[in-house]
Amino acid sequence: AILAYWYLLTSAGPTSADAIDRGIEAWLRTRIGHAVDFEIHDATAKLERLGLVTRTGDRLAARPLPEAKAVLDRAWDGYFEFGAPGR
Repeated sequence: AILAYWYLLTSAGPTSADAIDRGIEAWLRTRIGHAVDFEIHDATAKLERLGLVTRTGDRLAARPLPEAKAVLDRAWDGYFEFGAPGR
């Protein structure tokens, strides 16, 4: 899920799950030198369940990082206090 979020966050705009899958698999192949079958549907389901992405039709987009951190902070009941001095 983290790789899928990162890929979406660094994409030029909303992206299909298939494009995310291909992009992450190519990135991993370049980085580790082996083919990897990335489980995109599991990753995107987690991101949607957590509210870290938005969907328009078949396209996904990552919420901006500050917004995503706030969403996770609310979900985790203030476990992390983003925006506090020194953070």
